[in-house]
Amino acid sequence: MNSPVPENYQYQFGGSLSPNAPTYVTRKADDDLYQAVKAGEFCFVLNSRQMGKSSLRVKTMQKLQAENIACVAIDLTAIGTSGLTSEQWYNGIINNITESLKLADKFDLDALWEENKRLSPVQIFGKFIDKVLKIISTQIVIFIDEIDSILSLDFPVDDFFALIRAFFNLRVDNPEYNRITFVLLGVATPSELIQDKKRTPFNIGKGIELTGFEFTEALPLIRGFSHLTSNPETVLKEILAWTGGQPFLTQKICNFIRESQDIIPDGEEASFVENLVRERMIENWESQDEPEHFKTIRDRILKRDEQKTAYLLDLYQQIWHSGEIDADNSIEQSDLQLAGIVVKKDSKLKVYNRIYSTIFDNLWIEKKLAGLRPYADSFRQWLLSGKNDKSRLLRGEALAEAEGWVKDKKLGFEDQEFVSESRNQEKKEEAIKIEAEAKQEAEKQLRIAKEKVTEIERNISKIRDLSAVASQLQQNNQVNEANQFLNIAGLVLQEKIENHALKEALLDSSLVLGYEYLKIEKKYIKAKEEFDKSFKKIPKENKNSNNNASYLAVLVYIYYVKGKLEKESNKALDNYKIAFEKFNILQSCFQSNLELFTLDLNILYNGNIDIVALLYHQLNGLDSSNTAYNESFKVYLLNELDYLMQNNRWKDADEKNWQFLLVSAKREKQGYLELNDIKNFKYNDLKQLDSLWVENSQEHFGYSIQKRIYLETGNYLNFDDWYQGELNWERIRIEGEEWVNFTDTVGWTEKTYYRKYEELGWEDMKNLDTYKLYGTIPYWHGGGGFEKKSLFTDFLIVFFHHIFSLLTETVVT
Repeated sequence: MNSPVPENYQYQFGGSLSPNAPTYVTRKADDDLYQAVKAGEFCFVLNSRQMGKSSLRVKTMQKLQAENIACVAIDLTAIGTSGLTSEQWYNGIINNITESLKLADKFDLDALWEENKRLSPVQIFGKFIDKVLKIISTQIVIFIDEIDSILSLDFPVDDFFALIRAFFNLRVDNPEYNRITFVLLGVATPSELIQDKKRTPFNIGKGIELTGFEFTEALPLIRGFSHLTSNPETVLKEILAWTGGQPFLTQKICNFIRESQDIIPDGEEASFVENLVRERMIENWESQDEPEHFKTIRDRILKRDEQKTAYLLDLYQQIWHSGEIDADNSIEQSDLQLAGIVVKKDSKLKVYNRIYSTIFDNLWIEKKLAGLRPYADSFRQWLLSGKNDKSRLLRGEALAEAEGWVKDKKLGFEDQEFVSESRNQEKKEEAIKIEAEAKQEAEKQLRIAKEKVTEIERNISKIRDLSAVASQLQQNNQVNEANQFLNIAGLVLQEKIENHALKEALLDSSLVLGYEYLKIEKKYIKAKEEFDKSFKKIPKENKNSNNNASYLAVLVYIYYVKGKLEKESNKALDNYKIAFEKFNILQSCFQSNLELFTLDLNILYNGNIDIVALLYHQLNGLDSSNTAYNESFKVYLLNELDYLMQNNRWKDADEKNWQFLLVSAKREKQGYLELNDIKNFKYNDLKQLDSLWVENSQEHFGYSIQKRIYLETGNYLNFDDWYQGELNWERIRIEGEEWVNFTDTVGWTEKTYYRKYEELGWEDMKNLDTYKLYGTIPYWHGGGGFEKKSLFTDFLIVFFHHIFSLLTETVVT
């Protein structure tokens, strides 16, 4: 045993070690970083927490400063994140550099900001660095620590890292920039530094690999406990066997041994270290985790991105069970590495050390997954059965809950397989149930009247075929199409249609469409032949049939399909006109314009399968000279809009609003609007449209609401020259403060950045009592192919300006 160590000898775990700390462990990364920086390379040290990044920075700075190299250390957490503006953040960085390099008396920082107040903060920072290079003649190294704190800022800092990359690229044109080097340190990946996927990623610099302590590197640590053992090197090996060289844990266990003052018997080094680790670290680890280490790892996996938590746990479980997996540099593998729980060695990913493997064991994984999965017990039993016990699969409300939970989550393969198998099984059982019900109904009819045997058998056969088509469409994720055919099967089975010939024609027409959707040519040809036969047998309707909504809806459907199948345009148009006539009679049966959209077993309107809308498209295409169809279609769309709004389906209503505008401007075929098309809007159309929005939204939405806000935010309505010829763009204040005030107020933008359509707060709109914004919708839905945001803004201003002008009833048209 060696003599006792000095009292001031301290192991340090947590925080940065001083440059001359006796427990500093020199690793390969020390020389790699020093040599790279000396050579003028930009570097980044990106690793999990408590791996010694800051200590490495302190040690490297000491060596560089000894060689008269100017060094700056910036800790971004010291600048702060919450509530900062971009100007304050950049100013904090500039002040830090100024103080570190003692430049306060060299130039006036206030003057720098005042002289360049028209520039962005990042441009001012670029000018500042240029001035620094003119003042400091030596090599300059700027260390930026805790870069992961940028992820908590309220503004994007992509430009900051893009500028650092620009400094590197400037070396080609300006040799002075060879004297400045940046070193980035933190818990992040290079891809996170520039998050805008449209920009070039942060792809410069040399990555410095900061690994755990190797045995030979860690030998200086034995000094602190060598007086307690005859075999200090053996003790160190046992420590590393538990920690895997993780710096924080290694220093902490060394400190435990030194504090214990217990003599370690020869030959009992392994058991001594194990007992110490289990008692002081593993047992009741949450209460003993001081300073926090294990909790940091846990929270980074469970709380950093809850959409990915289940997938990360699943991936970690694979590594825990297998011992190692192939490293593929995926984002999720990088997340586990940055959490610190796994490490990459020899192109394999493995659990970092025995301590992590013991604390975060399979029991811990399963417990956390069970807390996440609403279907945990069923999932476990299904896995235990080798994925063969179909009774463990989910159905009904349990399946709906599971599908809601997995939505937008990154899950492991087995979770996805379980939910998918559950859905497929339910579809199979539903198809079996439908078939069973159809068979039961057929048997019932056979018992009632033997003379109908042939008729029923034929219908049942076609219902089976239709059910099979629906099942296949469901498997193809064509749910609306499948539901439409199930509704048709329901109409037939429930005897909603008394006439046999009409039933047969309906089933045949449905099978034709079904096989067309599935692109099964042979069955399509056969079904078309059957439909041609049954179509000829359709009886002429009597007066009583004109009061039967189901009967009329079937006729609309059949004649629409017949028109669709006709090759000659004249014959097709004749059938479409008959379908249109039946549809008008059907509408007259309703007491409300909205009844069409709420019919039981609706075969004309089902989600995006809108037979009536398709009928209007065909009529307008084949008989465009007849404006009655277009006007009738607009009335239909207004009724549909009313229905959607009354059911708080605001996103669907907004999309349908856009379709109405296209129809009004006669641009539905093109699918977008150009500037001159806006002139085709009719005042009455817009007035009816606006009235629906205002009345159904409790005055939250509508063009008139937007117009009021537009004027209240300082905009104006005087584009008189628009109506005299070409628009004079010089008279329009594009992207001015008034327009930004308007778009911010209605929720289209946030700090001049346009929100994506999916981000307009559709879920919040479902409760207008709590929804705080006004004028968010109707919104713009496309057109023009704008390559620049400014052109998009120009078009928006003109579009909504003209809409608002039309609502004044005084605009020239």
